[in-house]
Amino acid sequence: MLDFIFNRRNFLRIGSIGAGMTLAGLTDEALAANAQSYEDKSVVWVWLGGGPTQFETFHAPKDTVPSEWRAVNGARHDSKTNITLGEDWHELSKHTSKLNVVNSFSHKDSSHRQGTHFMMTGHYNPERTTTSTAKYPSFGSIVSAVYGTNHPQNGVPSYVKQGKIEGDEGAWLGGAYKPFDPSNKDNLTPRIEIDRFNNRKELLGSLGSAAKDISGRGAESVGFYKGQAYDVILGSAKDAFATDQESETTKTLYGSEKANDIGEQMILARRLVEHGTKFVTLHYGGWDMHSNISNALKSKVAPIDKAISGFLQDIWDRGLNEKVLLVVTGEFGRTKINANAGRDHWPAITPMMMAGGSYESGRTIGEADRSYSPIENPVGPLDLQATLFDHFGIEHGTQRTDMSGRPRYLLEGEAKVIL
Repeated sequence: MLDFIFNRRNFLRIGSIGAGMTLAGLTDEALAANAQSYEDKSVVWVWLGGGPTQFETFHAPKDTVPSEWRAVNGARHDSKTNITLGEDWHELSKHTSKLNVVNSFSHKDSSHRQGTHFMMTGHYNPERTTTSTAKYPSFGSIVSAVYGTNHPQNGVPSYVKQGKIEGDEGAWLGGAYKPFDPSNKDNLTPRIEIDRFNNRKELLGSLGSAAKDISGRGAESVGFYKGQAYDVILGSAKDAFATDQESETTKTLYGSEKANDIGEQMILARRLVEHGTKFVTLHYGGWDMHSNISNALKSKVAPIDKAISGFLQDIWDRGLNEKVLLVVTGEFGRTKINANAGRDHWPAITPMMMAGGSYESGRTIGEADRSYSPIENPVGPLDLQATLFDHFGIEHGTQRTDMSGRPRYLLEGEAKVIL
């Protein structure tokens, strides 16, 4: 009994040596046993939190519709692609040949919390208004569960978030698959001297037997995860986060003027996918514009317009455009202009723009009527998940076990690839 207590204490002490390496992750055998053969694909997910207006982002209507349905600041139409952006997207309008704009993306929830969960997981969860527990795993958590929580060579985390998004959790997959948060960059710096690190390494050597004593589940996965912990701490993973290595020319391209602005976050996203991160999320909020939307857009659009455009130019110049799929969306769209010169919630059309991946580009997909409800090729959150699976090469019927040991499909239901 004394030996068990000692081993368990050693086991619990391991958690402090790695970058977000949790006890749950160390004992989850799916990390090792279920890892799919590695595909060099990534997603950068830009979240326009608050419910971005479709009219003034990627789906500006024609001037023939009534004024309350038109883009308040005007529109930029590209006749070659038939893509029409809001007037404030000066830089992005130069890259329409790289874009795919989905004009018929729709779902049924106009609540911020539930709508976000729906978009982040592919599943509607009416209980989300009364509980903080996610019912379904996020897309990023699923990718992490399929490919492993860290890159097999350099240890860079597979799933990284920049800013909290509702529903970005592992849910029934377990806490090991939640996103790594680099907001505290000390997470990638050892807090112990190297001579003491060897003692910790010896301590890790006893981890397998301790884990077996505790749960009987994790002996084989321990070696897999243990090696990744060393990679993150002493390997090249932390180089992926070193945005200070970027030139002033690159910072200007992205419109980055200060630390952690949206330009620098997009630079970090590019560095991460270059190093092998599979799924990166960025949260650029402030889109819940119920009043005075015209003025709000002028200050809100400019930074993200520059950052996304710089990112697109950069990944095309670096030959990363087929590897990386950019997704820009939010929890729902907006209504026609209201009495306060703003727009209210409208999930029937949700803004959706994608770029990159091995897909034809310069397209509009689907169509909405003048009141912004889909009338051609309607698609929704589950179809978005099918598209991500297609990009990553994940089979539709892929399963993983939940925390009770029950096998479950990662994509539950019928869905089609949007692109």
